[in-house]
Amino acid sequence: EQDSGKVILSKEFFEREPVFATAAKFTDRYYVGIQPHGDNSFEVSIHPKEDNAGSSNVIEIFCNELIEQQVRHDLQNRFGKLREVIVAQAFSPLEKQ
Repeated sequence: EQDSGKVILSKEFFEREPVFATAAKFTDRYYVGIQPHGDNSFEVSIHPKEDNAGSSNVIEIFCNELIEQQVRHDLQNRFGKLREVIVAQAFSPLEKQ
């Protein structure tokens, strides 16, 4: 099938949380399977739930979404505390002088 496929993802580049977050975005129209592939990789398989339910380039779309999720994850890890401080400061009560 054109709208099915598998992709092997290196754990060196992609962490568990972004892989599962990406998979969750596809479960409305696809069956998504995630399995270990050796010690350093994930294998993700994607198959449509119904005929003609998906895109012929679902693997490419999945990979683009995964990159976005991984970047968000990396930014949260790197700047999450700073974001929390900024939000707390922005919504803290004003001091009376």
